[in-house]
Amino acid sequence: MKKTVRIILLTLSLAMFAWFIQRTGWDDIRGTFEQLEIHGWFGLVVLIPYTIVFTIDTIGWRFTFGSTALKGIPFYVTWIIRLVGESINNVIPTMYVGGEAAKIYLLKRHNVTIITATSAAVRSKTAQSVAQSTFVAMGAVVAAFTLPTEQVVMKWAFAGMAVIGFTVMALLFKIQKHGMFTTILGWARKLGFKLQSLVSKEEKIRELDDQIYDFYNRDKRHFCWCTVTYLIGWMFDTLEIMVVAYLLDAEVAWHHAFAMEAFISIARGFNTLVPGALGIQEFGVVGLFTIFGYGPELGTKYAIIRRGRDVVFASFGWFAFYLGEATWKGMRRDIQEAESE
Repeated sequence: MKKTVRIILLTLSLAMFAWFIQRTGWDDIRGTFEQLEIHGWFGLVVLIPYTIVFTIDTIGWRFTFGSTALKGIPFYVTWIIRLVGESINNVIPTMYVGGEAAKIYLLKRHNVTIITATSAAVRSKTAQSVAQSTFVAMGAVVAAFTLPTEQVVMKWAFAGMAVIGFTVMALLFKIQKHGMFTTILGWARKLGFKLQSLVSKEEKIRELDDQIYDFYNRDKRHFCWCTVTYLIGWMFDTLEIMVVAYLLDAEVAWHHAFAMEAFISIARGFNTLVPGALGIQEFGVVGLFTIFGYGPELGTKYAIIRRGRDVVFASFGWFAFYLGEATWKGMRRDIQEAESE
């Protein structure tokens, strides 16, 4: 069933992306990048906002390990490890053979245990989810107050999304604090589902939950800093929209950029199911630019440049992966070792 859903989503996303390319046309795509070329080397400034965001997120990621696990590992090393992991996630959107496994594998080379890296990965995803839910809720509030009064339906829709965002944030925090995996396993049993793959590893799951529980209750400072840092990273993403608009001789109000980025982040979340949220991100960007009154043309140009930025960073990540002599065989071996421990 899960495989079927993935295939359907992948097919739909590829169809959406193909339609986006066909609708835009290669001439317009080339013309968008030519607009950046007018600025010469200054055009590369479009890469700066995401570089800042990625650096902020790396700081947040380090917080999820607590105060000692990454001691002695330089910041630039963890920056590169995250780049490798996120680049792989953009192509292979799965937990076990994707970016998270790559991060765990590369951290092991620096004497970080697999269980520590795995629990940090879960804490990181949860902190990111809490921060993103907060960001989406904030963006929805901004949208509800700044959209024109005639867009009554959209204003109420965004107000509803704000409520949902804050509710999800609270729910995620509560579940994670009380043991996310054992909670899910308990719910599955009550509903009559037989998850043999999880039941057979229940002791390891409880150990993972214990580490996460300790992090929340004994190291609250790092958890708070981690979540706040991720939230700052999400908010800084707003800068990219404004920079790109400026280079394209357009102007986007900061509060609109803030609200649009909040909902673009939802589209980006589909990269866990579809490589790079291909097609979904483009449609989301164009739709949001249209809703906020900037038109599909500017939205299309921004979507093209944003996808180009994704390709640039992913290329550097994959290059670093192979430059570090990392191998899929080594990753699979470490995963198998972790499962047998």
